[in-house]
Amino acid sequence: MRDRSVRRAAAAAGLLVVLVAAALAVEPRLRALGVTGMVERFDAFRAVAALSFGVPGLFVVAQRPGCRVGWVMVFAGAAQGLGVALGAYGLLGINESGGLPGDDWAMWVSNWLWMPAGLVVPTIFLLLFPDGRPPSRRWWPAMAVAAVAIVANTLDWMLRPVPYENVPGMFPAGYAGVLAGLRGLPDVLDVPVAVCTAGAVVAAVASLAVRYRSSGEEVRRRLQWVLAAALLTVALAGVALAAPWGAVVIASAAVPLPVAVSVAIVAHRLWDLDLLLSRALAFGALSVALLGTYALVAFTLGGVLGSGASAVLVALVVHPLYVRVLGAANRLVYGEREDPARALRRLGTRLSDAGSPGELLDRMAAEVRRVLRVHYVAVEESGVVVASSGRPGEVAESVPLLHRGERVGTLLLGERLRARDRGLVGELAPHVAVAVHAHRLGADLERSHGRMLAARQEERDRLLYELHDGLGPGLAALALQTDRGRRLVDTDPDKAKKVMSELSQRIRATVEDVRTIVNDLRPPPLDDLGLAGALAELGRGFAGDLTVEVEVPPDLPALPPPVELAAYRITAEALTNAVRHAMASRCTVTLSATDTLELRVRDDGVGVGAPVRRGFGLASMRRRSEELNGTFELLTGDGPGTHLLVRLPLAA
Repeated sequence: MRDRSVRRAAAAAGLLVVLVAAALAVEPRLRALGVTGMVERFDAFRAVAALSFGVPGLFVVAQRPGCRVGWVMVFAGAAQGLGVALGAYGLLGINESGGLPGDDWAMWVSNWLWMPAGLVVPTIFLLLFPDGRPPSRRWWPAMAVAAVAIVANTLDWMLRPVPYENVPGMFPAGYAGVLAGLRGLPDVLDVPVAVCTAGAVVAAVASLAVRYRSSGEEVRRRLQWVLAAALLTVALAGVALAAPWGAVVIASAAVPLPVAVSVAIVAHRLWDLDLLLSRALAFGALSVALLGTYALVAFTLGGVLGSGASAVLVALVVHPLYVRVLGAANRLVYGEREDPARALRRLGTRLSDAGSPGELLDRMAAEVRRVLRVHYVAVEESGVVVASSGRPGEVAESVPLLHRGERVGTLLLGERLRARDRGLVGELAPHVAVAVHAHRLGADLERSHGRMLAARQEERDRLLYELHDGLGPGLAALALQTDRGRRLVDTDPDKAKKVMSELSQRIRATVEDVRTIVNDLRPPPLDDLGLAGALAELGRGFAGDLTVEVEVPPDLPALPPPVELAAYRITAEALTNAVRHAMASRCTVTLSATDTLELRVRDDGVGVGAPVRRGFGLASMRRRSEELNGTFELLTGDGPGTHLLVRLPLAA
């Protein structure tokens, strides 16, 4: 149904183009008859307005039949297109010998049809934009004044003779046309109609400014285009009054407003339309360029080359311009949706000099937002937004980010995607997923580094405590005992021998303390017996309290020292917990290794209960596992006992 509406809109737009083209086609003949050019008689303005308002307006109402602003654009464009075609036909018939059927009436209709088409834009159009109704009920009187102004001015022109438009060279001498005896509305109404018209225009512009100030950010972004275009149109009209090429400037004044509306429709999702309005924008710009180029060539070279050569020259000049305008219009309103390769190249260029993974994601979010022309893009990881670009708001689309088949995050978009957008998003999503994965690895590395620093500081604190509170006082006592023995050698040799005997015992005890500290750093059994023998000796140390069985495969490969130490410490902590907390009588320690060392410790104790208590021992075992990029699992079931599963990568 929507495709059918678009086809109908395209057909109607084609008809509108035919009307303008017909007016252009007879222009060389009119010049040959001595008729003033279409720029000087302001038909160029009507032709430009017909295409720039009518073509976008037709596409709008094709998909939103209830859009009043779209219908205003259609009315303005259709009336101007019909008027310029009827005017060309009427002028041709009036100036040709013999005339054409109905040429006088065609000229009369063309003579007044421009008025409602031109006046509806700075009044009704601005009052209704963008939602199809005035800002509030207080603005309905302005609508009524605008309607009265349009009707009054139209009637005034309908009731005037055709030659009233004082443009030299349009009509043969003595031509009066139809309704020659009329002179418009009574003169007494001239001032009220002028005041009414000026008031309607001022009120319309004021309503747009008021709506802009009272609206939210999204509506402001749509209105700012139209407000800027309205100001530009007023400026062009002012320039036209003083410039020698005023007619040309007036013709260009018809372009800003419809272009601004088209950009607001596509770039800012005005009326939620899914249109190909970039084509309409490009086509309108091409039509303006064609009209201007044709008029220039026909005016300067028409007499030398002839109308056919002029048309060929125009085609050669305009075609390259069409290609450029089409590309620029597409990039303006759609970004780079139609050129995924270009978008990916720009993405790579923008990201090549990124620093940290966080900066990489920020740049990627900004580039995706620029490419898709949406107001908000964010990257979510584990339920947390880690990068964003634009104004935060409601999330309209969520695109999963997959890396090697695993979901690593979500791409959040603040606006709904068109069908053709999804292909480009599909091209960009894997690159965003890689960046999210890199961000996750960077975060994991930072956390691991933090845990390593914390563990190192904890170990230093423990050594400081052992040396300061253990070895320090002991060595100080040994020094005092040595001084005491030295003093007793001469006065009481027997007592001196006793002191030296005690000193020897204390030195041996201090040596054992030093050995204990060293063993805590790297237990000697690991170097002497290997991991399997060290675990067996560790189990025998619990004899009488716990029966420990160590199951190790005979082909256990050589293990990196950090892995051996972590496995030994985790097993020692697990056995200690089994005796102190689980009241177990039997415990099994199982080792296996491929690319990963797998350590399982099972006991028959009372278990850890539910919920699991996260004490220092469990935290210590988990920390040792994660420091080596391993995993720690506490497997609990309905039965008694505790089951620990630790996996440590051998590459650590």
